[in-house]
Amino acid sequence: MDTSPPAEEPTAEPEVSADMVAQLFFDFLRQLSTLSLAAAGGTVTLMQTVFADSEQQAVLVGGVIALFLAALFALQTQQVLVERLAQGTQTLKPDGGWLAKLKMNRTSANEQRLMYLAFGLFGAGLALVGLAVVTDFLL
Repeated sequence: MDTSPPAEEPTAEPEVSADMVAQLFFDFLRQLSTLSLAAAGGTVTLMQTVFADSEQQAVLVGGVIALFLAALFALQTQQVLVERLAQGTQTLKPDGGWLAKLKMNRTSANEQRLMYLAFGLFGAGLALVGLAVVTDFLL
């Protein structure tokens, strides 16, 4: 007599539409840019109050710059996403002028690179601000 548990049936992964993925990606980037700008603004406020006499001002400025750049790259990624999705529509036709030569290709690979760059800068900015806080208050 076989006492092993019955084999589980493989479950099919749920289908997620491309529109849903694009919406989630867009929302993620919006949240990343908002959080980056809020953290940069909070750091600037702290630099003028709690850290006014800090020896770590340069580190804090580096953190603010990294956070600000993270927000800019997140916004640029949103623009690339929207333009890539709208390329085949009447909403956004490529103009073909000389400015079009300066644009990066609107591909999902470039979106992914920009997103990683934005997220990396966000992490670097938070790490710099955290380093300044630890150095000033704990060491």
